[in-house]
Amino acid sequence: MSLAEEEPFHSFYRETPIRAIVGESKAIFYVHPGALIQGKSALTARVTGPWKTAGQDTLDWSDFDEETVDCALKFCYAQKYIVPWELDPSKEDPTPQEPAPSSAEHNAQSGSLKTRRSYAGEAVALHAKIYSFAHRYLVDDLQHYALGQMKDCLEPFLSDYRSSPSTSGVYLIDAIRVIYGTTPRLDSSVMDPARHALCDFVAASHEVFRFQFPDLHKGTGEFMVDLATKLSQFQPGKGVKETIHNPRVAAIATLRRNHRDLL
Repeated sequence: MSLAEEEPFHSFYRETPIRAIVGESKAIFYVHPGALIQGKSALTARVTGPWKTAGQDTLDWSDFDEETVDCALKFCYAQKYIVPWELDPSKEDPTPQEPAPSSAEHNAQSGSLKTRRSYAGEAVALHAKIYSFAHRYLVDDLQHYALGQMKDCLEPFLSDYRSSPSTSGVYLIDAIRVIYGTTPRLDSSVMDPARHALCDFVAASHEVFRFQFPDLHKGTGEFMVDLATKLSQFQPGKGVKETIHNPRVAAIATLRRNHRDLL
């Protein structure tokens, strides 16, 4: 009785890497085609399609920065990635939190609060960019992974923001602009998961982020609409007296007053 003939072992590490143009600087990355076979994704279609015979063996990822592509490729090879700041021990140094500033304090905080690096903020923004990459190329596993990683960074980011809002706030704005700029607006009942996560996060802590609203309005109009909708969703059965003093009412009023063109 003969044994069934075994298929020869094949490793994509034996394949000739293809080139990818990355970022504004047009850096050249090299990647094995086999690593880009990621389910029913656009990457899979790209490396298993007619490019081999057509001579189109260079990928154009110039819309994404090197750090984003580096993390995405690490996921393609190992099904996970680690953002650079997770490896930096200094991010775990305890920093005393300061209370959320008043309006006057917020306007003058640049000279009163000690500036420190927001590792969680940088991570939130990077995960958002990786999610955007995965969304464009339909890499579902990477999209889910990046979303989960971004969610895990939101609470640490809130702590960073309370300590240094001027330093941390820019990363929240970057993340929102990336997600809202690269994912579609569906309908009122269905929202992109990353949009949903960021909107829920800001809505849950709207009193902390209220001074960021003017900056969020610039280039994130749809986000402000979603945020106002989220804040207006009061629990059913609440009477007028119960809701009129709810801090969300003040936040909605502020949004409507400042952004009448959107709401």
